[in-house]
Amino acid sequence: MEKIEGIILKKIDYKESSKIIYLYTNHGLVSVLIHGSNKMKSPYLSLTKPLNLVSLQVSGKDLKVLRDADIINDYRKISNDLEKYTYSTHILEIIYYFSTHEHDHKKLYDFLIKIFDIVEENDNYIPYLNMIELKLLYLLGVNPLFNHCVSCDSTENLAFSVEAGGMCCPSHMVKKSIISALGLLEMQQLYYYDLNKPSNLNINQVYLKEIRLVLDKYYEYHLNFKSNSRKILIGLIGY
Repeated sequence: MEKIEGIILKKIDYKESSKIIYLYTNHGLVSVLIHGSNKMKSPYLSLTKPLNLVSLQVSGKDLKVLRDADIINDYRKISNDLEKYTYSTHILEIIYYFSTHEHDHKKLYDFLIKIFDIVEENDNYIPYLNMIELKLLYLLGVNPLFNHCVSCDSTENLAFSVEAGGMCCPSHMVKKSIISALGLLEMQQLYYYDLNKPSNLNINQVYLKEIRLVLDKYYEYHLNFKSNSRKILIGLIGY
């Protein structure tokens, strides 16, 4: 018997009445089979919802089998807010997609828990979810370069280029930046933000839209990733 704790990223049906859940843990991705979880009388009927933070007793090796479980946090305030939940499922989709990548899973897992705790209690939640996406770029090894031109060491008159992966001087800038100078400052604030030293994150909606556009383009260009949840989110928040 083994005890594991994690956030449910995804669930799929297995045979007629069971499910397989995919958990993100401090060791990476773990899949767990839950027998009979689709039955109305199953004690695990509500366990399998994505975003649930759970503690499980499991057995087995490759595909673990659930023996007992507790929900640590169901993040009900997020689940009951359609916009928050959809934006959060966008994050879960990203984490799942890159969950087999070799990086510091413990650091990311601990960070996710802290962020979702903040998101649940905060109406100004979007900057914190954007923060996950920005900091994940560092763990994936494709983080943007902010300090100087990516092609030379110039620090004068820089603008951000998605394709170049960071700042470019006028000589190396191929096309116009999709983020304004003020939007870039806000994005840098999120990238370098320290949760242990909280500060004000009241970012103007205009700049949140710009940051969202940069993140979408950056993930697609450098990591070949495009979120399915974003299509729904655009309909809800307008961008």
